[in-house]
Amino acid sequence: MANVFTALQPTLFSAAQEVSNEPFGVISAINANFDDKGVAVGDSVKVPVAPIRAVKSFTPSMAMPTGDDATADGVSVTITNTDYVDWNLTGEQTRSLENANSDKEWVRQMIAQGMRALRNKAEVAACTAIKVGASRAVGTAGTNPFASDINIIPDVRKVLFDNGAPMADLQLCIDSAAGTSARKLGIIQQAYQAGNDQERRSGDLLRQFGFSIRESAGITAHTKGTGASYVTSGSTAAGVRDVALVTGTGTVLAGDVVTFAADSTNKYVVNNGVAAPGTITLGRPGARMTIPTANALTVGNNYTANLAFERSAVVGVMRAPIIPPNPIIQQTLISDQFGMTYLLLQIAGYGMTTWQLHIAYGFKVVQGEHVAIVMG
Repeated sequence: MANVFTALQPTLFSAAQEVSNEPFGVISAINANFDDKGVAVGDSVKVPVAPIRAVKSFTPSMAMPTGDDATADGVSVTITNTDYVDWNLTGEQTRSLENANSDKEWVRQMIAQGMRALRNKAEVAACTAIKVGASRAVGTAGTNPFASDINIIPDVRKVLFDNGAPMADLQLCIDSAAGTSARKLGIIQQAYQAGNDQERRSGDLLRQFGFSIRESAGITAHTKGTGASYVTSGSTAAGVRDVALVTGTGTVLAGDVVTFAADSTNKYVVNNGVAAPGTITLGRPGARMTIPTANALTVGNNYTANLAFERSAVVGVMRAPIIPPNPIIQQTLISDQFGMTYLLLQIAGYGMTTWQLHIAYGFKVVQGEHVAIVMG
């Protein structure tokens, strides 16, 4: 399809025009320094996870004891996406822009819009990876978590605390609806409650209960699976993640929040689901109590997946893709204001030039016990 420049006049594009940027909180909140330039798209980097050790009673002895063997678990981080946006100009179109002194401004805005599109897609991928790798959930599906107070923050903090998270760099990423409701609360608006008027003046949510609070346009609604009438086929001990299901029908999806009849306290996040009777995998650290055989499973309702986690629990591998040298392709690495680096290609063709903006990325929860969902 041809480019249309009928309306392109010198006054149309000015250097003062800014490209919109959606809230970009999740990638800013994770460990994005885990970057291996030698990893190809589709290959994996293995992150070792040490097993829990059993506590023993000490008995003095002249014989030196031998420590128990330990089999390391591991989580694979894969570059799953290699995406790009592109645009082109013919020689005549380039000359038209040059005559209007708009050629450089046109390319600048196209690059900025390309970064925006790629950044938004990567943000959604990060949100999805964190959601399906979480341990448990708090809140009520379909209900804004900050509709009346911020009590949900201590609730999700308890989940992470009980799971052994280091509580050193806690992150809470929410959607704009939750953020708007939080800003309307008296504890945020009223200086005598908040301690100062900084949040009301700046509009930025300050740290609450140890959490840095960020907003993200990548947080979306999770649509639950169709699973119904499933029951456990055997007893599941506390700490076990794999739960066998029988008799029911329909899907139990990764990211679904499920409960068991014998355990009304905990809302478990499914990391791996099923499309028929089979075995689902709960988020680490698994079941919090023994779930007996023939125990009914209930799949929770659709919800918005606000995310609470320790920064170190999630890693992102992001880099420019590898493009072999080519005499007709000029390659340039450029970064945006958020620190993401892209590869810009300028490809010379037959009477026209094509530009492509590339990035490759992958995200993974490596410590699910340090991740929880705040349902909205």
